[in-house]
Amino acid sequence: MSSRLSFLFLSATFAIVSSGCVTPQAQKMLNPDPASIQTSDRDVQLVLSTPVGTSLVDPGLITTQAAWIQLISRATRTIDWAGFYVASAAGESLEPVLQELSRAAARGVRVRFLLDKQMSGNDPQTLRFLERLPGAVVRLLDFNLIATGSHHAKYFVIDNQEVFIGSQNFDWRSLSHIHELGVRIGNPHIAGQLAFLFDMDFALARDRNDTLESNPPVLPRGPAVAIEVGVSPPQLAPDGIRPALPVLLEVIRSAKKELCIQLLRYSAHQGSETWDTLQEALLQAAARGVQIQLLISNWNTQLPEIGDLKVLIRHPNVAVRIASIPEVTGRFIPYARVIHSKYVVADEQTLWLGTTNWERGMFMASRNVDVVLRRVAIAKQAHGVFSKLWNSAYSVPLDVNKEYVPPRIR
Repeated sequence: MSSRLSFLFLSATFAIVSSGCVTPQAQKMLNPDPASIQTSDRDVQLVLSTPVGTSLVDPGLITTQAAWIQLISRATRTIDWAGFYVASAAGESLEPVLQELSRAAARGVRVRFLLDKQMSGNDPQTLRFLERLPGAVVRLLDFNLIATGSHHAKYFVIDNQEVFIGSQNFDWRSLSHIHELGVRIGNPHIAGQLAFLFDMDFALARDRNDTLESNPPVLPRGPAVAIEVGVSPPQLAPDGIRPALPVLLEVIRSAKKELCIQLLRYSAHQGSETWDTLQEALLQAAARGVQIQLLISNWNTQLPEIGDLKVLIRHPNVAVRIASIPEVTGRFIPYARVIHSKYVVADEQTLWLGTTNWERGMFMASRNVDVVLRRVAIAKQAHGVFSKLWNSAYSVPLDVNKEYVPPRIR
């Protein structure tokens, strides 16, 4: 099915769900009272992964493993988990999470997993474990056939009340050997939006001509107060949730003093073609006096991406550092020992965080989910995470005269 047909199908589905034939209770969900969806700092919790053996631990933040176990243990009805792939290993840090999922399924919690079909061969044993959980359903979505990209989103919804969004893959390395940042949000409005998105994609994974499951959730419209979800790609964003790129551009363009950015990958190209939407937004911010600090992983040192970074630092008010995490002594771990977080702190007032690398295909062809939190306390916490890494021995200024050699990844 073409992308255009997929879009027409989804548009028709949204029209049915959001039509006038809704109950008064559902209508209230469509147009909630802003006072009822306030998100306090107590309802938002930053979640951090740090590579073992480094000095990047923040004792004030919960670890990813602990946060996931807590959320799963609290589930009473449903766990809907959207991911890129699964990967576990004997004796490693994902095993306690899998055990907690098993306990949840055993007590009657409905567990559903949605993963990228192209990555399904990554760890067949763990995939079979998930499929054999009592009452669990695992579906694989070939997003390449729908929008030429991948199902790269990483979020889950607990009881339609709490959500987790972050850069963390469902991978033992993301818990122990990669720098990751995520967020737990206890907000039924946001949970309702992501529950709708999950059901939409879960139906597509069964049959690309499918409709939403019976009794679909009502899609809450618009951002909650001080919080907003953004979704990629734009042609597959549900009505009522903005596409991710405009949401991110709004954060960049509204910055007045400072933008602190940490990414796995940044590119102003798609192949040999220029894609400078974000590059222009950053340079415009720098031109109006915003101090930009961009912390990028050493995986991003190949051409043409390293050239894009060198262009940035030739402008006033822009600093770029390359972060490298040392290997574990005597052991090489593939696809690990890297900074994988994707977040921006603007003026220590606003935090943008999500699953999207800053590349055209991530925004335009792949399923990703990001969130903007306009909460000062949370933004300051994230700024502390950024500053710790920026000022550490693991990051060094980008050298315009250096010929970089990308590290071994696998």
